[in-house]
Amino acid sequence: MAQFLSPEWLAEVQEAANRSERLRRTAASVDLTVRQVVRGGPRGDVTYTVRLSGGSVGVEPEGEASDLDVTQDYDTAVAITRGALSPAAAFADGRLKLGGRVGLLVSYGDAFAGLDDAFASVRESTAY
Repeated sequence: MAQFLSPEWLAEVQEAANRSERLRRTAASVDLTVRQVVRGGPRGDVTYTVRLSGGSVGVEPEGEASDLDVTQDYDTAVAITRGALSPAAAFADGRLKLGGRVGLLVSYGDAFAGLDDAFASVRESTAY
């Protein structure tokens, strides 16, 4: 079992993204980089980047400049990843902060739903 936010977990998310036909299909016309920042976890603050471009998906530690930044504390990230809290509810509660080109969330809603599927597929094999 990979520890949440560890390099091994990021690799599992990458593999799940690679297996997702839905994600490849919805990301076919997307060119987007999302930086995730999770603060206050057991490993300290963790930053990783998800890049969608022309049907491919890359999940990498740290990462490049992004189009959209998502920042949350560790407990919020765990709740979202476990499926116990939606990103929209976390945002409404002030637990999730957005930066950059926030309007892309609407433009690329299908791709974000595909990403959600990839994260959900590793949920059972994740240690928190």
